[in-house]
Amino acid sequence: MAALKKPGGGASSDQREAELPKFFYRLSPRAQRCYLAGNAIADFNLTPSPRALSLVETLLQVLDGGALAPINRVAQALTDELCHLLAVATVSVEVRGVRPHNQRGELHGIFYPRARPQKVILWMRTAQRHDIVKPKTFVRTLLHEFGHYL
Repeated sequence: MAALKKPGGGASSDQREAELPKFFYRLSPRAQRCYLAGNAIADFNLTPSPRALSLVETLLQVLDGGALAPINRVAQALTDELCHLLAVATVSVEVRGVRPHNQRGELHGIFYPRARPQKVILWMRTAQRHDIVKPKTFVRTLLHEFGHYL
């Protein structure tokens, strides 16, 4: 059984509070409580199924091709399998082309909790050179945004 760890998961609540991002203080009190509740979860157990492992391998392969439709299809299938394993409702996944960027950097992925259905959006190409992102980076970003959903 693999335990997925959140960054700072072993830190005390005082240490985690000191590490809160600047945007936290701009959130409403309700949103701050929600953020803190999610941040308090240090880890959870997940035993990946053979299907989930196979889908990760397939996703790594289809990323090399650079075609949006197959990448989107496999990313959605992987997320559906993880939702099934964790007994939670599925979340919509949308893969897009070139990452948006500004002076602060590139956006790799984003989770929209208020969308119906809730949605994860990922970008598969770098902002500057329009290269396909490294497959492991793409999978890590997908799992990061999926963690927001959980």
